[in-house]
Amino acid sequence: MKRIIITVLLGLFAVAFYAQSVLAEPGYATVLQDNNKKKVDKKTATVTFKTTIHCKNCVKKVNDNIAFEKGVKDLKISLDEKLVTITYDPSKTDEATLTKALEKLGYKAEKAEPQK
Repeated sequence: MKRIIITVLLGLFAVAFYAQSVLAEPGYATVLQDNNKKKVDKKTATVTFKTTIHCKNCVKKVNDNIAFEKGVKDLKISLDEKLVTITYDPSKTDEATLTKALEKLGYKAEKAEPQK
């Protein structure tokens, strides 16, 4: 039984050592950096809606539902200003769809003017 445990542990250490040496290769780090750049460079759009949210439960309801809409990347809600700012992927959704999603939750939503 001890031999099996020792063999398994040695195998795990060998795999960990191999993985570390592969990750340390210069070419591999470049590939990882290129992949990260692709994720950052994705085109996104941001829209801000003036809504009828009025309490923390409204904020939770909007956050729990809109955050999982297709294409939504980021969601910021300001209860004081009654604003919902959504960053999304325009190839997967659009402003009209997001407006309908907010209205489906029971809130009026109209596009707010960008703040300067």
